Amino acid sequence: MKRIAIIGGGPAGSTTAEKLAWSGARVIVFEEKLGWEKPCGGALPRRALRRYPFLRDASEEHKCLRDAELVAASGASVRLHLRQPLIVFSRAVLNHLLLGRAENAGAEIIPDRILSFHRASSGLGADRSAWHLQGRKRSYAADYVVLAGGARSLLRALLTEPLSARDFMLTLGRYTPGVAHLLRVQFFEGFEGYAWAFPRSDHLSLGICGKVGQIQMRELRERLLRFTKDFGYPIDAGPVFSHLLPALSLTNWGNLRLAGPGWALAGDAAGLVDPVTGEGIYFAMRSGELLAESLLDHAPETYPARVWRDFGSKLALGARLAHDFYRGDFLGKLSSTRMIEFSARSASFLELLQDLLDGAQSYPGLAWRLHRALGKSLVELVASSALQRFRALRSQ
Repeated sequence: MKRIAIIGGGPAGSTTAEKLAWSGARVIVFEEKLGWEKPCGGALPRRALRRYPFLRDASEEHKCLRDAELVAASGASVRLHLRQPLIVFSRAVLNHLLLGRAENAGAEIIPDRILSFHRASSGLGADRSAWHLQGRKRSYAADYVVLAGGARSLLRALLTEPLSARDFMLTLGRYTPGVAHLLRVQFFEGFEGYAWAFPRSDHLSLGICGKVGQIQMRELRERLLRFTKDFGYPIDAGPVFSHLLPALSLTNWGNLRLAGPGWALAGDAAGLVDPVTGEGIYFAMRSGELLAESLLDHAPETYPARVWRDFGSKLALGARLAHDFYRGDFLGKLSSTRMIEFSARSASFLELLQDLLDGAQSYPGLAWRLHRALGKSLVELVASSALQRFRALRSQ
């Protein structure tokens, strides 16, 4: 391949470009905005910092968080001190950082928006490129196309089936001034989604996400305003951001096409986001890394299998669990509510919750851990109750 065109300079596109360029490939990244904000917490868990330590050591502005609070629909809550801190970046800062690394590796960054592309007509000649790309400013040619333009990209339909409305969550967010050190997430009754408050270095990212087709934008606005007021966050009249977040159904995980002759999808454009938590930055970067490795091995057809083995099968299992987590019943209450209530009273559940937030506990094996934690929790609760009764009797 003489020239690889990457459409989109976010985490997926930039990571793909950096790895390819360091290996000597000729890479062009098309990114019109060069850095942008969107309603996203921007938190990077332990697995991201372990695999990409430059994020932890970056001189660019970021926030290190060690304390979190989860709030149930019932109002019950649990606070925990994270064993491993979360690093929170502004998405504009993170995108600039990753795009700069790609450029330093040798990738060419072109501030243009690709409007369409198509296969070149067959013909003779060693210099004939496989793709023609049409930008706002001019046209381009490439031998391989990587679409990493995010969940909203309409260009996906030129390569494979578009995602359906049921495969997205609608997000709404705003940035408000203030300094805080506590990450907070709240769940709701009959609602597949959550509200969040992620502190950054000099402001807070407040937002909410909900399943498309199950909630309207007006309700998202009302819930976000109520969340803001309930926890005393400043009510800022600044701009509100809206975005689509992939949350693939189990059916579409089974039908997902990540690559074809001369092309591949990466990151949000491919739908590679955790259907339960909405985490996408790590999976975007990792998909870009796996794609680059496949291309450098001269085996682009192996990319989908690499993704499936590495994390795809786990996210597909998350799609199976998502509905049960948000709407399922666990001992007479919502699963999320029971998880929070038990974690507030049980060391075993609190440890499990820590592992989920750290990324140390993946979805495979989660059911076994839940049953094990439940058994231990019942013992702990009975022992605690007995101890309280004993102390009460002694005090009489």
